Amino acid sequence: MKNYDLIVIGGGPMGLATAYQASLRGKKTLVLEQFGFLNNQGSSAGASRQFRLQYAEKYMAELALASQDFWSQLQRYSQHTLVERCGSLWFGDPKLSSQEGGIEAAENVMKTLNIPFRKLSAANIEKEFSFKDLPPTYTGFFQPDGGIINLKATEEVLYNQCLASGLVDLFAWQKVTGLNNDVENEILVSTECEEYQCSKLAITTGPYVNNVMEKLDLKVPIDIWQMSSAYFKKTDPNLYLPTWFVFQEQQSTSLFYGFPEVDWSHPGYLRVATDFPDHGIIKNPSQRSLAPSSKSLALDSQWVNQHMQGLEATPHFTSTCLIALSEDPAKELLLDYLPKEKTNNKNIVVYSAGWAGKFIPILGDMINQMLYEDITEFNYRGYQIALKNFSINWK
Repeated sequence: MKNYDLIVIGGGPMGLATAYQASLRGKKTLVLEQFGFLNNQGSSAGASRQFRLQYAEKYMAELALASQDFWSQLQRYSQHTLVERCGSLWFGDPKLSSQEGGIEAAENVMKTLNIPFRKLSAANIEKEFSFKDLPPTYTGFFQPDGGIINLKATEEVLYNQCLASGLVDLFAWQKVTGLNNDVENEILVSTECEEYQCSKLAITTGPYVNNVMEKLDLKVPIDIWQMSSAYFKKTDPNLYLPTWFVFQEQQSTSLFYGFPEVDWSHPGYLRVATDFPDHGIIKNPSQRSLAPSSKSLALDSQWVNQHMQGLEATPHFTSTCLIALSEDPAKELLLDYLPKEKTNNKNIVVYSAGWAGKFIPILGDMINQMLYEDITEFNYRGYQIALKNFSINWK
């Protein structure tokens, strides 16, 4: 029997961030990953994610502001720029909202927190950012602190810092087959070839969460989206965009977002992605298709052709990823202990759902605080962010 202070199930960026933060606290930690590390099987598929400060919820904007400190700390250990600050552009119908929030609500929160932004009309957006043929009623804003996250460089630096600590074991191809939490402060984790013991457990398996939770007779209420993205070749060498998101007429296939050109992912091309599931909502990752939906790619290409200048409309380097989202649209992130009736409930923390790439470094700290401190709120930069904001309505 191999003993650890903490076992982390799930070796994606959230699991690696949790292990890294545990190593800073001197905890002997094991990370179990069912695939290889740095894989593209789940939420960390793809090369980039958007970083932004604007949210419709004040506590989420506060968390985004606080996350910048953790990104700065992590940046010291990487030769690559982890977050390239190119700004964040939101535009479209100001009355609409989506899984990403809404323009007017985000503007109100930014005013409250003194986050700088510049309001834009449709004509301003077309002139400054090379979009075209936008409805004249569209409005938007530009927030200069937004940017693009180099996702794989972030995973790599977390992986390397875990190794460098001498306190973290990283075991790939270790699918968890059993969990036993019947004895207080003693949790047994079984894989196909080994059994481990720990006093604390973090489950950070993203869309695969319920494959693990079923071993504890629990279920996290999530929807799983398979999402497509593609890269489009620049025809204008001077074209440069910030990260952007468009809020359009509220239909199931009308939301799009994009990224600037970067030298670490298909230089000469810009990534444009659809913000809706390829084949409707799925409930198990086994239902995923690695091939992008032809319908999604066609809609992506159509948006580029109709509303973007300086790009060819043919999709290249297409890919998919899996995103777990809360069934309750009011919940941005799901992060909680096991239910009170479960033995060891305060010794086991589960993170699953949300658009959380921008929170990778800080979430590792949040999970460790929950495991090693008696807290009801997180305190960062003077903000008090209640833990109940992230609670799970267990099934």
